[in-house]
Amino acid sequence: MRQGTIVTVKPDGHPLSVGQAKRQLRLEPEDTEEEEHIAELCAAAGRKVERDLGYSVLRQTCETHLDGFPRGPIWLGGGDDMTVVALRYIDSAGIEQTVAPANYVLNAVGRVAELYPAPLFSWPSTQCRPGAVVVEWQAGWAGPSDVPEDLVHAMKMLVGHWDRNREAVIVGSISQEVKVAYEELIEQFRVPFIA
Repeated sequence: MRQGTIVTVKPDGHPLSVGQAKRQLRLEPEDTEEEEHIAELCAAAGRKVERDLGYSVLRQTCETHLDGFPRGPIWLGGGDDMTVVALRYIDSAGIEQTVAPANYVLNAVGRVAELYPAPLFSWPSTQCRPGAVVVEWQAGWAGPSDVPEDLVHAMKMLVGHWDRNREAVIVGSISQEVKVAYEELIEQFRVPFIA
């Protein structure tokens, strides 16, 4: 079954505040000259961490679309405090139906959440078409203060590195990424690749 996920409600704000980034850059709170630049770096660092993790850090709403129900579980994304909002499908007659929450089980203990049919329940028949099955779900830390410190520190490292090295290439020196410490900070939160 082909599967794709889209974000329907984006997170509110960014995990790393301008104030936190200013402290990382050793700037005084009243120094406002570079705030727009720092805010852009904070946003970019948040997006980079999310891409590397494979899921949103702050709470967002997503929809996973499938051509039909799979033989096994439905793989959803990752993220903290995952919940399924609704499981809808187009039945054989072309009518949209909703699966009752009692008829599915969410396993969100692993890094990649999986949605299973409940015991003694089988996934219903659907029309075979794009979007025949839609899972609406939410995941992510509720607010910036809930995000693990290691992830926030990884973002601070990126902001510091990008602020000091504003071009893609540093002329006259050997360029090296701040990769080892960054990777160690985010590794424990990363979603494994699924083939």
